[in-house]
Parts: sequence; structure tokens; C-alpha cells
Amino acid sequence: MKERNAASLLAKVLGLKDIDGVPDYFSGLKLLSDYKYDSYQQFGPGRKFIENLALWLERLDEEDRSAAIKLVNERLVYFSDAEMSHLVSTAYPDLIIKECIRLVSEELDIPSYKVGKIGRARRFKELRLKSLYLGLSDGARTNELRRSSSGQIGNEQIWQAYELSVEKAKDMAKDLDEQLNKEGIKRRDPRFNIIWLLDDFSGSGNTYIRYDHKNGEYKGKLKKVFERLYRGDLIDTSHCEVFLLLYVATKQAVDHIEYWAGRFTSENNYKPIQIKVICPIGSSYSLNNEEDAELLGFLEKEKYYDQSASDAHTQVGGTDNVRMGFAGCALPVVLSHNTPNNSIYLLWGPEDNSVFGLFPRVSRHREF
Repeated sequence: MKERNAASLLAKVLGLKDIDGVPDYFSGLKLLSDYKYDSYQQFGPGRKFIENLALWLERLDEEDRSAAIKLVNERLVYFSDAEMSHLVSTAYPDLIIKECIRLVSEELDIPSYKVGKIGRARRFKELRLKSLYLGLSDGARTNELRRSSSGQIGNEQIWQAYELSVEKAKDMAKDLDEQLNKEGIKRRDPRFNIIWLLDDFSGSGNTYIRYDHKNGEYKGKLKKVFERLYRGDLIDTSHCEVFLLLYVATKQAVDHIEYWAGRFTSENNYKPIQIKVICPIGSSYSLNNEEDAELLGFLEKEKYYDQSASDAHTQVGGTDNVRMGFAGCALPVVLSHNTPNNSIYLLWGPEDNSVFGLFPRVSRHREF
């Protein structure tokens, strides 16, 4: 009955006489709705994907609805909560431990394929304990990462934020000393050597690092992180490696961070940052290629954009509006907890806007 009601609603919007005329793609959309889309956390009470799809399509001109359906059927990239959790679960065994193995292999001149010998080395245990994990946003899933490490990451090594107080840093350094002593490793005034900065998604990279040409200064989370870490009360600034671990990121974001973070660290005599991405999104996914002409003609219509979405925060991306997403990323990407504003506006437009998105976004910034 529920599926039949959804089909009737969609048929009405598409101008069909009965549900028998609903196109074949409806069954696929219904399957994806049950499996993924209905779990989108920003859908309001009593409204799931099919209902929102019908309301969304109803606001579009009839001539544009086929292009809208094509966007959903052929280009939408949706990361479910389960899929993100899977990416997080692979981070420790597939990336973090491998970097620790590499470092020990280089320091002790042990061939990297001799994993058992490296794992038994005291230096390996020491570096594992001297690894610090900091979340860069509420999407970092620090608790999931810690649990997926099978107890190898302790509570004293991981924190859900990168802005650490002096008291918190002191406690973490004290806990590190105690853990090293338990392993029989004596070090005077020990500090962390490996720093992992964690986040779930980056579309443009601007949030992490950017250069404000007007004021002649760098801005972003990485600037704040490095300035905090290099106080020296938490990490060994003379012997450290800093990694930015992103569960999902675009090539545009990686290129941006590598360039500007490289300049920032070089100019300030900081150790360079290394970027690791578990699930990269190639440039071919962006809706700005020649073969996307039909979709672009539909998406760029002024009537399908609410100017209130453009503000001082979005202008940081270097575009006059975010019709094609923050920093012009033109992504068709949706994350189960919130659609990134790097995606096209018609996917994430907030519900209280005159034109709302298929997966409405809750913004971190509010205009009053």
C-alpha cells in the first residue's frame, strides 16, 4: 500500500493518468529509497525520499522534469551512513598502521615486507602510542575510528576537536607518559610524533586552508591546527609527521589543499602535511563537462535558485552564487547526515528557502 501511494503521488506530478504509466525507473528509485535515501537525516517528519521527490519535481517546469529525473537516476552519488562507517573501519588497518610500519621500516632499516618483525619492535609500539588523533568536524567519527582499531587507539590519544585547551593537552601528555611506562618505554617528557587530522568530506578544500588576498593572511582549520600543535606542549615539533585523513574528498579539494598547505607550512617552517583519502571523487563526477550540457541548462536557470543562499560565507569560495555549489564544485553528492554545499543548489537548498533541494541541507552558518 505504501509503495502504491508513493507511485500514485509521483504519477500525479508527472501528469500521468494512473500508476500503470509510471516509468520503469520508479522501481529502481523505490529500491534505492528503501535501501539508502529514506535514511537521509534532514528529512522532516512524515516525509521520505519519494514524497520529497514528488514535491521537488512539482516545483519544476514540466519541460525540466526529465532532466531532473536524469540527474537523480544517472548522476546522484549518495553516501549512506553504513557506507561511511565502512570507510572509517578501513582507515586504521589500511592507512594508519601502514604508515606506522613504513616509518619503523625506514628508521630501523627493516624491509617493509617483514611486517611481523616490525610489529614486534619496541619502536613500533612506541609510535603507535605516540599517535595523536584529532577530529576536524562532527563528521570525523572519532569514536568509530577508535572502536575499529580493536583497542589499539586509546582514549588518551583521540579527541573530537582540534582546538585543545592547555589543560587538555597537559592531560593527554600525562596519559601518554603513563602508557609508555606500562610498555616499559622510558622517555623524558614524551610528546606525540604522529598526528592524524580526521574529517569525513572535502569538496573544495577551502575550509581547511585558503589565502585571504585582501588581508594578506592564511585562514582555515589547518592554520589553527598547526599554530596550536607548534606550541610544543603536545607534539615533538622536531620529529613529527602530520597527516590529513579524509574519508571522502574530491580531486579539486586535494589539489587545493596540497598547494596552499604546502605554501603555508613552507613559509612558517612547519613540517609539510600529507593528505590521505580513502574514497577519492574524480573530476569526472562534477556536472561541468561537455556531455552535461542538458543538465547544466536546467540547473543554471535563475528560477531554480534562491539568492538568500548567497552570503558572506559562500563568497569565500570565489563565486557570486552557489547555484553550482560552493567554489563551483558542481557536485551531485549527498552525505546521509547532510548534503554538502559543494553540491549543486537544487540538491541541498534548505526547506525554508523559496526553492528547496531534493535533500535539504541544514547550514552551519545562519544569517540573522
